[in-house]
Amino acid sequence: MAELHLVADTATSLTYGVAVAALVGELVVLRVLGEHIDHRGGRASLLSGLLAFGGLAIAQRLVFAGLLLVAWEHRVLDLGPGAGAWVVAFVAYDLMFYVAHRLGHELRILWCFHSVHHTSTEMRLVSAIRGSAFDAVYLPWFFVWLPLLGIHPAMVIAVEATGRVWGVLTHVHHRFVGRLGIFDRILVTPAVHRVHHGRDLAYLDSNYGEVLTLWDHVAGTYVPLAQEPEYGVLKELDDADLREIQLSPWADLWSDLRRAPDLWSRLRYLFDAPGWSHDGPDRRARSLRGS
Repeated sequence: MAELHLVADTATSLTYGVAVAALVGELVVLRVLGEHIDHRGGRASLLSGLLAFGGLAIAQRLVFAGLLLVAWEHRVLDLGPGAGAWVVAFVAYDLMFYVAHRLGHELRILWCFHSVHHTSTEMRLVSAIRGSAFDAVYLPWFFVWLPLLGIHPAMVIAVEATGRVWGVLTHVHHRFVGRLGIFDRILVTPAVHRVHHGRDLAYLDSNYGEVLTLWDHVAGTYVPLAQEPEYGVLKELDDADLREIQLSPWADLWSDLRRAPDLWSRLRYLFDAPGWSHDGPDRRARSLRGS
């Protein structure tokens, strides 16, 4: 299994190396092409990325690597190191990413984490790393149990790292990658992911996958790109203010919890979809689309 650990370490290192090189390369080319660049928003994305991925890296090393090993010790299967195990690892990881991502949109308390990623009003690679400083609190729990299926922890780490690289690249500026025909139906391409970041009513809460669109097709959450989206969240905020994008979702939730009239309303503020209100208009995505 030493080879697996080497693969995992290499994949993790390449994740950061490829991401940094791609971010810098895209920025340089956009400036050469004369494209408008939101430098304030870019700095907020970069700082958010340092907070989010720094926290995830520390949590992975201090907590979740150990939990992966505990799960491995209690595995119900042992798939070994072969190609079949890698396929299972990839499919299981991609499915759990879909689940985690969708719940991040459909549960208000998880949206407080994930909404940070959607606050950018531009779509370029640096937007990919705009994450919550608190992502490490909830994200790894969706994947830490995978060794129970017989997937070696090093495989989980390697597949997750590879998925993250793909996820970063899907945020590339539309100037470089447009629609890709049949590939947009099979894979999460930049065009597919641009839909996910759109605040247009037709695009809200769609295209949750990281690599495969399979889960979106099965669950009915796939939406093809019809026109270039308007990016950002429905709430008006300064997407370049690091404090506002990181903390305002939690401040809003706390305000709603304080004014809730009863326990049931508090629970709905926590676990219903963002936009539910006990005394105001229903601003949940499905309600907005229905109206």
